[in-house]
Amino acid sequence: MDLEAAIALAGAAANSAAGEAGASAWRALVSLARRLTGRAEAEPAAPEPEDRDALVAMIAARAREDDAFAAALREWAETHREELAPSQTTVHNTISGGATVHGPVIQTKEIHGGLHFGS
Repeated sequence: MDLEAAIALAGAAANSAAGEAGASAWRALVSLARRLTGRAEAEPAAPEPEDRDALVAMIAARAREDDAFAAALREWAETHREELAPSQTTVHNTISGGATVHGPVIQTKEIHGGLHFGS
């Protein structure tokens, strides 16, 4: 895996850290970052968005400057690639059967966060 793909996967791990699928990858990424910073702390919590961005930026900068760290990041990415890969399922949403719809309709597989109609 190339370095930029590994960095992108680090961003995916940070963004999915609160969910079950990304928790293991997130813990491993934080462990890798701790080796970078030399800080040992308690079990990492799900990061705030600004902390995620900062962590990924720090990891990316270090990996671009340090071949050994880049190799460790690529190894991490190979290990967690499947865990962080988007689901390969297909969703088919249909409104049929003479349905009468009054108002907005959303057809989707997943929604992460709020959904609001109107003002």
